[in-house]
Amino acid sequence: MTHALRLTSPGDLIAVVPYILGFHPSDSVVVLCVHDAHLGLLQRLDLPAVGHEDHVADALLPAILRERPDAVLVIGYEDSPGQSVAVLAAVDRALRAAGIPVKDRLVVHDGRWRSLDCDNPSCCPPGGTPVPEPPDLAAIAAEFVGQEVAPHPDRASLARQLEPHDDALTVAALIEGRDSTDRSQGESDPLPVWAVVLDASDAPRPLTAADAARAALSLGDVQVRDALVGWLTPGSVDPAVFAPDVWRLFSGVDRAWDEHDSDATAVIAQNRVQARLVRLCAMLPDPHAAPALSVLGCFTWWRGNGALTRAALDRALRCQPDYRLAQLLEAMVDLAIRPRPHS
Repeated sequence: MTHALRLTSPGDLIAVVPYILGFHPSDSVVVLCVHDAHLGLLQRLDLPAVGHEDHVADALLPAILRERPDAVLVIGYEDSPGQSVAVLAAVDRALRAAGIPVKDRLVVHDGRWRSLDCDNPSCCPPGGTPVPEPPDLAAIAAEFVGQEVAPHPDRASLARQLEPHDDALTVAALIEGRDSTDRSQGESDPLPVWAVVLDASDAPRPLTAADAARAALSLGDVQVRDALVGWLTPGSVDPAVFAPDVWRLFSGVDRAWDEHDSDATAVIAQNRVQARLVRLCAMLPDPHAAPALSVLGCFTWWRGNGALTRAALDRALRCQPDYRLAQLLEAMVDLAIRPRPHS
């Protein structure tokens, strides 16, 4: 996913990073790729221990090389003053050696930012400049709010939304056969429940425990699961690889985006479907959650949301360490192999 934003200063950019990342980063190094006036791939890693800065640079570089950006911005989020300077220098060296221009290196500490590449006190005072608050960026914040995006306070909060809620016990009972009607419906005809789960309308009906059980049961069929991934991520899988009767299950469900859609209507629809999938995953008990979490991870990785993809994979592989789709997706994320180019 790319973002066309009118950013007038590094402070504006720092203020919108949480909206793009999905949470407010801390103790982190963040790399943003720039294409013309668009922000492209965003990567975040924890700040490394002293002496391991080159390892972080090596981990970040492959995805940046595949992205082929016009320039890169590197931001260090510090809990302690000076904590990120060494890793920013390591990333800078690696990028310049690869022929990739570094537009700026920024440090954020205690609500203030400063540039390591500017020594003009009139624009970069030594004590730093306050990071703008969302009310001070009304137009920019309004764009994200209009797309129904709100950042979590931290990464732990983002991950917690995928953990099982109280209704997972009810869903477990349905899945385990205490309601044979739900089981048979879920296995025989998955279309009705997925039309509900994938509803991107303004006011979709809430998911019920029966919906979650039927959806989980349907994902036990690998063909249904993979066809759902194909529906969610146009351009990543050729529909011809699916059995016609399986692909027809989802081809009849409305989808408001295509392979290259990035307008506001498409983004809002994707955000709504993502929220519905997050809710579904939170309704599922651990023994039955890995397929839905892997589907969610495939969708969020296709969208370029690495933070939520990692969170989905963490729980999926904790629930079922040998779940093949989660393992394959984890390898793609580790190798920074994106399922589609930036648009």
